[in-house]
Amino acid sequence: MTSFSQSPRHRILWILADNGGKMERSRLRARTDMRYELLNPLLEALALEGRIKMTVGKHGELISLMVG
Repeated sequence: MTSFSQSPRHRILWILADNGGKMERSRLRARTDMRYELLNPLLEALALEGRIKMTVGKHGELISLMVG
């Protein structure tokens, strides 16, 4: 269950962790219930921090949670 006080960044990380650490960008967008205009800058910031990795797969862009 997601708390309304949870930041969008933490919600993204929580959803990734809860789904095996990997998810297609489109599924992550649907699970977070965010528009791409809001989601994309958060994903870019998390990638720059080394919290996630974004790669292109045959079904779209894959977002992976980095452990460390």
